[in-house]
Amino acid sequence: MNPMDQLRAARPAHLDTPVDEGTRAAELTHAMAQFRPQKPARTRKIAKPVWGLGLAGVAAATAVAVGVTATGGGTPSPSSPAVAAPQGGKPAAQLSAKQLLLVAAESSLKAQQGSGAYWYIESTGGNAQQVGTKVHYTVNSLGRSQTWIARSPKQDSWWVSQNLGTKPAPGSEAAWKQDGSPTKWTVTVTKNGGQGSLIVEAKGGKPFGNTINVGDKVADLAGKNVSFAELQNLPTTAAALKARLLKGYTGNSTEADVPQDKDAWLFQVTSGLLSDMPVKPAVRAAAYQVLAGLDDVRSLGEVTDTLGRKGQGIGRAESWPNGQYERQLIIDPQTGLLLTDQIVAVHAGGNWAGAKPGTVVNWNSIVKAEWTDQKPVKP
Repeated sequence: MNPMDQLRAARPAHLDTPVDEGTRAAELTHAMAQFRPQKPARTRKIAKPVWGLGLAGVAAATAVAVGVTATGGGTPSPSSPAVAAPQGGKPAAQLSAKQLLLVAAESSLKAQQGSGAYWYIESTGGNAQQVGTKVHYTVNSLGRSQTWIARSPKQDSWWVSQNLGTKPAPGSEAAWKQDGSPTKWTVTVTKNGGQGSLIVEAKGGKPFGNTINVGDKVADLAGKNVSFAELQNLPTTAAALKARLLKGYTGNSTEADVPQDKDAWLFQVTSGLLSDMPVKPAVRAAAYQVLAGLDDVRSLGEVTDTLGRKGQGIGRAESWPNGQYERQLIIDPQTGLLLTDQIVAVHAGGNWAGAKPGTVVNWNSIVKAEWTDQKPVKP
């Protein structure tokens, strides 16, 4: 069964009244209008240096709202969480998580394959810190990342990162001023099973980077280094892709000996594939179908990410040694693009102890994902 057939099968019965194609298109348009916890690196694992405390992978953020471009070009549009009801009919019905993911799968199939010497990803994101001496509040450590994954094994793949500094989180400005408007903060960190402290500053830093390929291996997929060719040859059906990914599941997370249940692991690994990997449109579609088959994934409706972009959100509750969180994906269903992968506090602990429920404590937002012939811009 293809994604559109699955979407039709999952469609609420009261919306199955025959309509003309113009009305159906309007309904779908209205309906449709990447955390990586920091863990010890493995030997010879594809390495991306982490520039800031607690930030994993590409963690950074900017103050302006930006669009995402992908293989087929275009930018995401604001979306609505509901299918429009006919005039005078019943109230609009919000798409379920499964319906949303199947729409994204169908959109992914329509994307062009694309060509170029490099798969280029530009990301921004951040990590929340609990600070303060006179009063406690939240600051966000911010940064920017660029990745060039070479198509040819004869070319190096690069990762460039820049620390954009630390600033009070939205809503924490008054507490920051009450604390004396500091430009440096001491934060508690967990390291090697113990605790220590680190200074974070409002001032950012210069870009730096390194090659990330290990021979012809250019990415980490499901805990294993893989080549560009291997990524291009991933299965294009949900069942086969799920089976391929689960070959890397050992009962622990992909980067540390921390127990992780299978669905949480698959949610994380599949999200990483969608946010970072140079894969075929049919593989992206299969990845969304894999997510659609997971239990305990809920629809969040329309969500605005940290860059001010609107998309459709899904979330899944996760229990970690340092508390309870919800991992959320914000998607543009019209293009099949993953906009933001973020972690939201439910009952936070550890380095995030004190974060109020609903606080976005870690996020990774894709600003651009496209094929290019332009060589890496090295620091």
